[in-house]
Amino acid sequence: MKTTSILVMAAATHGCAWSQSIHPAERGATSSAVTICMKLGVDGPPLTRAEQLASKMFAEIGVAIEWSQRGDCYLRMAEIVITLSYETPATEYPGTYAFAKPYEGTHIVVFWDRVKHKVPPPRAPILMAHVLVHEITHILQGIHRHSETGVMKAAWSNDDLFRMGKKPLEFTEEDVVLIHLGIAARSLAPLSPAK
Repeated sequence: MKTTSILVMAAATHGCAWSQSIHPAERGATSSAVTICMKLGVDGPPLTRAEQLASKMFAEIGVAIEWSQRGDCYLRMAEIVITLSYETPATEYPGTYAFAKPYEGTHIVVFWDRVKHKVPPPRAPILMAHVLVHEITHILQGIHRHSETGVMKAAWSNDDLFRMGKKPLEFTEEDVVLIHLGIAARSLAPLSPAK
């Protein structure tokens, strides 16, 4: 375990130096694609807006998100499957909006009911987009880690919630490097059908 941590940190350190040498416009060029299937219930339009914003946030760091049609997660071999919870018990992951299984590498559960009740309805898609980006990043990086700032903070403050309404929270350089390293590692592993 210790050796793996050292290797990951070495790769991240090398990757940070590499990513800083790239011109910002080049960083936005799409170089990786990920297929995601979100199993929707009744809240289509707000969730579609959340998907669009999440896609834009990832495009800024060179990752293209392809949202699969809702009913064909298995058929499309979606790399990541997101399930929405509409009636989350207060005892299940209290105080959180979602959870990902980064070591399993496929599944995310988003507590949509909590997201909707945290902010006024017009802002729900914005918060949802940040929740999606945060959890998808856990899956893509393949580890459970958080950053001091930005979209990968462990917990967003009220100030963060206000700022995300003006401009999406950003990834740190380390986040970006670990996402691209994780996508590269995923491309080498055989893909199993999403269930």
